[in-house]
Amino acid sequence: MIFWFSGTGNSRYVAERLASELHDMSLAIMATDVSSLKMEGESLGFIFPVYSWGVPPQVVEFIDRLPASFLTEADKRGIWMVCTCGDETGMCPEMLEKKLKDRGVSLRGVWSVIMPNDYVLLPGFDVDSKAVEREKLSEAPERIRTIAKSICDKEWQRDFTRGSWAKLKTSLIYPLFKRWGISYKKWRSEARCIGCGKCAQVCPMKNIEMKSKRPLWGNNCASCCACFHICPVNAVQYGKATIKKHQYMFPGKSENKT
Repeated sequence: MIFWFSGTGNSRYVAERLASELHDMSLAIMATDVSSLKMEGESLGFIFPVYSWGVPPQVVEFIDRLPASFLTEADKRGIWMVCTCGDETGMCPEMLEKKLKDRGVSLRGVWSVIMPNDYVLLPGFDVDSKAVEREKLSEAPERIRTIAKSICDKEWQRDFTRGSWAKLKTSLIYPLFKRWGISYKKWRSEARCIGCGKCAQVCPMKNIEMKSKRPLWGNNCASCCACFHICPVNAVQYGKATIKKHQYMFPGKSENKT
């Protein structure tokens, strides 16, 4: 059983490929009703992107809502995580490990998969060059197959790219990101918006409503940047931060069908 959270499609791709390799099911976190949830499959996996060297708040909140009986059964079979990142994870694995420990269960296996960068909301952050993007995407399938074999064999590993200054980045920058980096107030659409509604379709939080053929952002934003990246005319902007930034969506992704 695999739960995933994804904006631009990287983590969803990894989740669906792993589900195929493991003959398991993959479920979108934001579309899952936990009230009647029953543990199925040989293990339980969480797949999500690294957010500012930490776990996306939406994943943390989801784990808080999971029934104790469900987690107890999952713990018997093995709980694991795979995080997607452009370069490094920081202390993200330890953050999820602590959250699960607080719920009385253990995190067995931890892996990361390097995928194309998509964060563009701060100075100095942009997507990868097309050459780097192609290289990362070409290497991902083999990495996923390797992870799948370990999970299938229940050879629990801690195989991820932590990066430098990990504790500093996670302990200092992640809290600032949670407080100031997840905001709906700066999102806007410029006059060249064609009213296609793709930004509303792709939003994993269902936070964008089309009114008079223009998008309006609600207050339930994850700052996943999917709305920015999906816009065919680059009309979606986040204040001045995204001006002249480039776009990336996982190839073939056009909406979140959850």
